[in-house]
Amino acid sequence: MSIRSELITLSDIVETNSFFTIPIYQRMYVWGDDQVRTLLSDLLTAYQEKKDIFYLGSILVVEGDEIDNGRNFELIDGQQRLTTLWMMSLVWQRELKQFQYRQGKYARQFRVTFSIRPEINKFFAQWMDDLDTPLAGNHLIVDTLATIESFPKEHKDLDLEDFTRFIFEKVQMVVTNVPDETDLNKLFEVINNRGVQLHNHEILKVRMLSALENAAERERYSLLWDACSYMLRYVEKNLKEITNLKISTLFDNEKSIKDMEALACASNVLDMLKQQQADMIREEALSLEEIISMKQAVQETKETSQDEEIYESDDVRSIITFPMLLQHTLRIWLHKHEQPDLPKILDKELLSLFEDHFRCDGIKRIEAVTSFIELLWEIRYCFDKYIIKWVGNGEEEYHLICKLRLNPSTSKGKTYYSLVRQQPATNEGFALLQSMLYHSQQITTHYWLTPLLAYIHDHPGEIDQHYAYLMNLDNHMFCSIDADSLIVQSWSFLKQPWKHNELIDASTVLAQPLGVNFPHYWFYKLEFVLWFSKLTEITGAHKGTFRMTAKNSVEHIWPRNPETGKDPQWVEELDCFGNLGLVSRSLNSEYGRKPYHEKKAHFQTRNKDRIDSLKMFLVYDQNEEWTPKRSQEHQQQMIKLIDNYLKRDLKGDAHA
Repeated sequence: MSIRSELITLSDIVETNSFFTIPIYQRMYVWGDDQVRTLLSDLLTAYQEKKDIFYLGSILVVEGDEIDNGRNFELIDGQQRLTTLWMMSLVWQRELKQFQYRQGKYARQFRVTFSIRPEINKFFAQWMDDLDTPLAGNHLIVDTLATIESFPKEHKDLDLEDFTRFIFEKVQMVVTNVPDETDLNKLFEVINNRGVQLHNHEILKVRMLSALENAAERERYSLLWDACSYMLRYVEKNLKEITNLKISTLFDNEKSIKDMEALACASNVLDMLKQQQADMIREEALSLEEIISMKQAVQETKETSQDEEIYESDDVRSIITFPMLLQHTLRIWLHKHEQPDLPKILDKELLSLFEDHFRCDGIKRIEAVTSFIELLWEIRYCFDKYIIKWVGNGEEEYHLICKLRLNPSTSKGKTYYSLVRQQPATNEGFALLQSMLYHSQQITTHYWLTPLLAYIHDHPGEIDQHYAYLMNLDNHMFCSIDADSLIVQSWSFLKQPWKHNELIDASTVLAQPLGVNFPHYWFYKLEFVLWFSKLTEITGAHKGTFRMTAKNSVEHIWPRNPETGKDPQWVEELDCFGNLGLVSRSLNSEYGRKPYHEKKAHFQTRNKDRIDSLKMFLVYDQNEEWTPKRSQEHQQQMIKLIDNYLKRDLKGDAHA
């Protein structure tokens, strides 16, 4: 039996009565909210654009013996994607319902099962009967189910019947079937060493740099691009490792406070790279005697007063990909050159978007390319200096803005320069507001970043205004009556940064009994407003440690179906904003149908060190009992807070 591959759809899997087993040696389900939302957004985009097929990638399987007239596959690679698709069939059903089970001889069997993990199989069986079923030890599965469940509610015009049909019939995967006697260790070694296909941004780089005829110039701009492209480290560390330039010669603490450090300007970095090239050429032209003499002089200098540079920073993860950064930069470049905006931001269409919209009308191709790459460096530098990143401490990740600092010291005639990305002592409002937008907006676009990055880039030295600008942008982009798409709205803020739209009436939105259909944005928005308002109840250590975290499930504080039976007094207020909070799906499962006093005790135990939800903190902290009247009073208090916040004149007011 040889290795063979075939292109299949979910419909093909159902037709052949195939099913998949996740072997015990595979890691458990590990996809987080980012990966799940990215897949959902990609599927939705392909559906809206009426794509004939959506290629999801490849999976690797070993085919076992036929069971009950069905093809039995052990899933070796690709389980995260396939398991996520299968969970979509459980939640949405409709045209995907056929993908849930395969029909055995005596009973139905889940299309995807987990070998020697009966608790997972049992969870899914119970979850199909009761959506509040808890799953100990794997909150990612519970949260993914909730994310999938909430997705159609976030896209109210979506025809779910037709969308599930698209997924069932149009999503294609390459299934590679290997013999069961295959040495999997050797197979994975071959896969990992067979060469990596170029990414789209690498192809774009080649296309852009082909316009530069001078080899030395092409090399400099190539190095600048490469330093920007790796998003898992800060850009100055990339530059240091790629070019061996001394960052300390381009950075100054005092100038950084005013956005005047040389490192922020692409021309300064290019000048240093040009000087480095000239030094290398000069060394190549030296005679052997001169080279030996120079090396002796360099060695003597190292032994006496050679400066040394050390760089330290925590591991970080960007909130966007490099292709997204390229597209945000392109939008800013297009605005600066008075050209039309992009129709969308989409990772997978990076090349076509640049091909269609990066035009050189009125300027030479060389000037267009060099100006874009210079802008790319400066936007990436602004991004690292002022935009949140995921920072890890070994156990969890959280959003922070870590500022670059240069710490010189002298010892035995040598000067040591230590470059450090310092974590702030407490959360800052600017970072918290960004985190709120990150969690409440579509993860594959983040259109708010374009005008924010453009404003920061165009207003160096006005650091106090960045925070106020983002508050204004948030209010007038996401809380206005403007019905335009987010890409159109964000473009309008490039043209008019402090634009004011007519704002919606918060009471009109939040007084509706929408229950689980409440837009999640308003819960996140209220969390920030509560933090910003400096209520006496949430000051001190709690305020300093508060963070925005991923939440995807609307929790009824007084449960819809309490364990003690329905309470008729809650008929009208049950689904109102005052009786709701936003929590993780796993926490919602823990609360379940418990009465108010049990939820309160559970919340207070979990939130001793850091408050997870300020709204729910106020509810549980201020109320021994929870009644419809108290729910309405709390709701009015929250609406008033939001209304007062929206009415503030933010321009020039950067204090929090």
